[in-house]
Amino acid sequence: MNKEEYLKIIIDEEYKLLTEIIKNGELKEYRKLIEIFDGERELLLQMFNDSPLEIYNHIFLDYLKVVHDISLLVPGLSTGLKDGKNNITIYTYNGKTKENGASVSENTRFDLASITKLFTAIMALKLAEDGKFDFDKLVSDYKKYPNLNIKVENMVKFNYELKTDGRLDDNVSLEELLRRLRLTKIVKDNTFIYSDIPFIILKDILNCSDKYFEEYFNEEMKLFDTSYDRSFGDLTGGIASEINLVNDLKARNFEKYNLYPGHAGIFSTSKDLIKLFDNLNSFLSHDSIIKMITPIINTPFLYNHDNTFSYDIKGVKRISRAMGVYYKHPEGIRVNEMANPLSKEAFAIAGFTGTWACFDLMNGLSSNFLANPFSRSKDAVIDEKFEVLNDYGTVKVDGKTIQIFDGENIIDTIPFTRITNVLKEESIYTLLKLRFAKKVLERKAVLEQSSVLKNEIVKVFETEKIIRRV
Repeated sequence: MNKEEYLKIIIDEEYKLLTEIIKNGELKEYRKLIEIFDGERELLLQMFNDSPLEIYNHIFLDYLKVVHDISLLVPGLSTGLKDGKNNITIYTYNGKTKENGASVSENTRFDLASITKLFTAIMALKLAEDGKFDFDKLVSDYKKYPNLNIKVENMVKFNYELKTDGRLDDNVSLEELLRRLRLTKIVKDNTFIYSDIPFIILKDILNCSDKYFEEYFNEEMKLFDTSYDRSFGDLTGGIASEINLVNDLKARNFEKYNLYPGHAGIFSTSKDLIKLFDNLNSFLSHDSIIKMITPIINTPFLYNHDNTFSYDIKGVKRISRAMGVYYKHPEGIRVNEMANPLSKEAFAIAGFTGTWACFDLMNGLSSNFLANPFSRSKDAVIDEKFEVLNDYGTVKVDGKTIQIFDGENIIDTIPFTRITNVLKEESIYTLLKLRFAKKVLERKAVLEQSSVLKNEIVKVFETEKIIRRV
């Protein structure tokens, strides 16, 4: 095979993969993906005579550099990536559980924070499939919440703004805590304001939820490190002095009385989140998954005069969440937690402690990262005193801005979101680059009738990669 023939294979596979991925939305949403694949086309052509291992490593090392740069800004970081259609799996572990603590490893359990909501939703959906729960019933029908004459499904899709009779993070007796929760009332409807309260209530009205949690996740899915129980494993994900405590103060209050709320409190690992992805299609029906990722209403797709997306026109609601998770808007409206190449049957969820996971069931892609420790300030996800010296200089978080210093002088400022945000896009792009390269090499092996090349591709691409750095 000569280079000209090889280029034809590369171009053919590029268009096949783009056609597979671009399922809906405006084509310009995928412009960066097209640019990336065009770049990979040139790379593969340049590496015409290189081995599958050399090609894999070239792509893989670019991702590792991003992970390493991010890991310098957080004390501990774990990531998990999987392309379920091509048996490509990558895990990375960086840093320590806390200062002078154990190194982060595959067994390090992180505070998932709001990713707990995903487990609560999955459990409720499964019980509904088995006829043991009903999302169409009114919350008040479950006898505990007299003020909530609203459908359960609408509540957990944030259709209502709810208010409790007193704060749930106050240090109060069990009786007072439950009284405040029981008297939750509707403040306003059609608000779609994110809140913990709907998922605290959802798990409370699920009969024997703790028993089903163990049955579904620990026994059936074999997520052995996923639990509210923190009596085992190396824990991290919170402030160092409180490493054995859940970061969320409401969850702490409930746990004092051996109650495990549905909004926060689960600790888990990157590997278990990938296992969850592996199990989801067989555990839940397709209809249940669609129910989870479908909002109450879809936001209309509107443009400003300069052709940018419009969110704030009067009477138009920006709805980016369904049943606790972010979903892919059918018209392509971008939300912060969703990577662009994800399909219409993808969803993502994030937690305040520095956790994120996405599941693309149509494209067979999953990615997650777990990081620690973060402050409780909503404007900063790492301690504002934390500094690191890297290739760019000294980096500080100051309120909603990342400041980069060269000696005493600020040489650049970056609008602050989450330091780990770049990993969301990079992890998915890495999986797609590897898929692209593998498809091209497989085509080459078939046309050259090379069993040696075919075996090498399997050995390199389908071997689980684990990278650890202290």
